[in-house]
Amino acid sequence: MASFPTSVQVVRFGEYEADLRSRELRRDGATVRLPDQSFEVLAMLLEQPGGLVGREDLRKRLWPADTFVDFDHGLNNAVKRLRDALGDSADVPQFVETLPRRGYRFIGKIDCTEPEAPVHLPKQGSEASGQYQRGIIFLLSAGLVAALLLLFFLSMRWNGWAGPTTRLPHPIMLAVLPFQNLSGEASQDYFSDGLTEEMITQLGKLNGNQLNVIARTSSMMYKRTTQDVGQIGRELGVDYVLESSVRRDGDQVRITVQLIRVKNQAHVWADSYDREARHSIAVQEEVARAVAQQIRVKLADTGAGQRPLNPAANEAYLRGRYFWNQFTENGFGQAVSYFGQAVAADSKFASAYSGLSDSYAFLVITNVIPPREGWPKARDAAQRAVELDGALSDGRLSLAHFRMHIWDWKDSELEFKKAIALNPSNATAHRWYAAYLASLAKHQEALEEITQARRLDPLSLTINAEVVRTLYYGRQYEQAVEQARKAELLDPEFPRTHFWLGVRADGQVFRGNCRGRARGTFAGFDFKSDGVGICLCEGGKECRSTWVPQRTARAIEAGLRSSL
Repeated sequence: MASFPTSVQVVRFGEYEADLRSRELRRDGATVRLPDQSFEVLAMLLEQPGGLVGREDLRKRLWPADTFVDFDHGLNNAVKRLRDALGDSADVPQFVETLPRRGYRFIGKIDCTEPEAPVHLPKQGSEASGQYQRGIIFLLSAGLVAALLLLFFLSMRWNGWAGPTTRLPHPIMLAVLPFQNLSGEASQDYFSDGLTEEMITQLGKLNGNQLNVIARTSSMMYKRTTQDVGQIGRELGVDYVLESSVRRDGDQVRITVQLIRVKNQAHVWADSYDREARHSIAVQEEVARAVAQQIRVKLADTGAGQRPLNPAANEAYLRGRYFWNQFTENGFGQAVSYFGQAVAADSKFASAYSGLSDSYAFLVITNVIPPREGWPKARDAAQRAVELDGALSDGRLSLAHFRMHIWDWKDSELEFKKAIALNPSNATAHRWYAAYLASLAKHQEALEEITQARRLDPLSLTINAEVVRTLYYGRQYEQAVEQARKAELLDPEFPRTHFWLGVRADGQVFRGNCRGRARGTFAGFDFKSDGVGICLCEGGKECRSTWVPQRTARAIEAGLRSSL
């Protein structure tokens, strides 16, 4: 079996070269992204070109003895990422060949290797002695400088200057990537998407002071992505990523999860769960607790665990969530139907009542049904959700949202605060609470809430547009325009961003040519009530023919008053 000395530093094969010291893979001089564990597999293969590298040897090298991991899944993933980086194929391999049930071997031609640079022995005699003395002087000088800096820092602390170190460290940030649907049927996407949302909810409830979880909207941007974990982590600003897959066969599901640390793309933990479909949400709670233990998050007391769900209720609920997340008039109507089926099958299903309340609320907001019909249904469903489960963040949020729209300001705020306390990672709760605060002209507090919502959901077009709105209401016109330009980078055609850019930033608002731009951007847009600004362009003349939510009108009027 061919091999090369352990002193080799760079190995070249085909268009690639592997730098074993810096642990970099390059192609024609350009760096190719490769996770640490995948590079470790490559290094082991290159150490024995043409020879078998056994699966057990790979396990010992990649995972310490005390690491609990789904080995098969983790190794297969590491090899897959290596092949992707090399443009290789398992079926017709050029570099990495699979030997079934045994391991892998490198079959590519190694062009050349470079040894490490020679090691220079220390010089002898007086020259070495002089270097030794200079080294001692340098170390003493460095130590003195460090001591002086420490004394300066401590003196500043004693004199009352705390500096940035007094701020609490940010919570650990985690992203749950969309569950891969391994069932092979697109019709099962509603099930995998529903599990993604429920996993985000379960993790968000753990401990808001120590863990924040990226919201669904941003996570779903990476559905079927080919980006590696490192790139996704940097874009979302997270420390860990949870990758998951689900395979459904009738009433049985197999859920596989793995937790990856972004900074080195190391696999921290992985496991698989075989359950009946009706227990799928309970599995999410089990996974959430395992993740918390792996990243050393202190678990909050969440009370009793999830009760088993009626299979028909669970199925209808997941379909309802799927249509709700389409965020269209038709989607809200479909969601009402499925959430209704869920509560008919299980009258104690609090989450389904919450979804029903939100769906009715947005059917009113989008002018599909009149307020006198929709608001009582939204109220009754929200109250029922809270009665069934007072610790459900979404239930509290539904009730807060309803009360905000009927101008019940005091009770609305209480419910918003409870919803956020129960799940600090609930980006929608922060977003709607920001709208509430803006309605009462509490602009700085509103900006803090919408900023937190954006931190939890950085790729949400709606939240980014509402940052612009909040800045505008707070009379921070230049910052509003700057934020709008940034939001346009996410989607140049998003109507709400254009609406706020249609408003002049010099305080002369809703006048002149703002009407033309605003109306143009809202052509075909579902949320007609947001066009209240168009009405106000004309001094309120057109508002008589269109119902507008009181909260929206009040917020815009507050902005108008503050800008005069």
